[in-house]
Amino acid sequence: MIIGGGPAGTVAAEKLRELEPLANISLISAENYAFYKRSKIINLISNSCEVEALFTKGKDIYERLKVNFYHGVVVKVDPDKNQITLKDNSIINYDSLLIASGGTPIFLPLEGAHLKGIYTLYRIDDAIKVAQDACNAKNAVIIGGGSIAMKLVKNFIKIGLKVTIIEKSSHLWPIGFDRKISRIFEKEFVNHHIDLYFNDEVQKFNGKDGKVTSVTLKSSREIPCDIAIMTIGIRPNIDFLKGTDINVDKGIIVDKSLKSNISNIFAAGDVVQIEDPLYNEPILHPTWNNAKRQGKIAAENMTGRNKEYEGTIPIQTIKSFGFQALAAGITHSKKNFDEISYVSFQDRFCRKFVLDKDNLIGVLILGKNIYKKQIKPLIQKAVFNRVNMNQYKTEILKDDFDLNKLFEST
Repeated sequence: MIIGGGPAGTVAAEKLRELEPLANISLISAENYAFYKRSKIINLISNSCEVEALFTKGKDIYERLKVNFYHGVVVKVDPDKNQITLKDNSIINYDSLLIASGGTPIFLPLEGAHLKGIYTLYRIDDAIKVAQDACNAKNAVIIGGGSIAMKLVKNFIKIGLKVTIIEKSSHLWPIGFDRKISRIFEKEFVNHHIDLYFNDEVQKFNGKDGKVTSVTLKSSREIPCDIAIMTIGIRPNIDFLKGTDINVDKGIIVDKSLKSNISNIFAAGDVVQIEDPLYNEPILHPTWNNAKRQGKIAAENMTGRNKEYEGTIPIQTIKSFGFQALAAGITHSKKNFDEISYVSFQDRFCRKFVLDKDNLIGVLILGKNIYKKQIKPLIQKAVFNRVNMNQYKTEILKDDFDLNKLFEST
């Protein structure tokens, strides 16, 4: 039994079917859709892609795998009886369970949050509703300045909306950027007539005839909007585990086999909290590729194999207004960390390496021509192995230094 039809759950289903051709495999999804590429739903807003293009494995993926598909919401897991209960009170038995239930976008319960035109953006249905609403809108407010917000901006601009971003931190993408490097993106945003408000938050939504018309900030500013999108993160879907003996914190605590403290219950994807090779403590890593890796390994171990998940280095990429950014590992030089960096605001270029006693623990690259597919796995490997940077310190920032030389040395 698999709870969740995202990358972790679907990859697990594929691997389970490969390893166990005759097994009875079931998958439960809160969405009545086959697996789709969640990161692309933003493009529905500006008609940059069609809904059909999101189903990269085909709408018949579960039929081809001979997987029993259930559309429903899990409200309870009973490890003692090996049963799950759905919202409609139906009960399904399992022998082995994979929890890959993903996350839920955070929705601020502010005054006026019930008004029409206020959304989160996580599912196909969210994107379809936003696309419909945006056709009749003039002003859009994006709450949060992270990676989703930065991808959303260009789609709103394509359809002619006036865009405002409100970020409670001091700069854009605070998880990946520091204040200095963020200025490069911010300049481009301002050049494209995007209003930016930092160190500020939405206090309430204002409306007329049941529809949002503006937001009021803590600074007392009032920003007009016909549509408002909250992009302030997600929380793991683990509420249905309350009252069980399954060990949970922010997510489900698992060992290197992705097994919980219950011998026949595994977890993968956004709900997993596992030991991190950089922080040396269990943390969440809600990234797409990580979910796929975990789903595959969990499936192998559900069928009696002995595969270990060695951890991962989180890596994210952003493309906006003709240039790209790539951040891996710890990109903020805090505590006792050192930093080697070069930033050119004129050329919109940055290289930043964060070190812990000469060992690489984070990389941030920003520029016009970043070959993401080629260097992403090399960067992850270099940070994971904490490559010693001592021999490269004098040349790493030179324009002609070949990054492949560093990363391949691992």
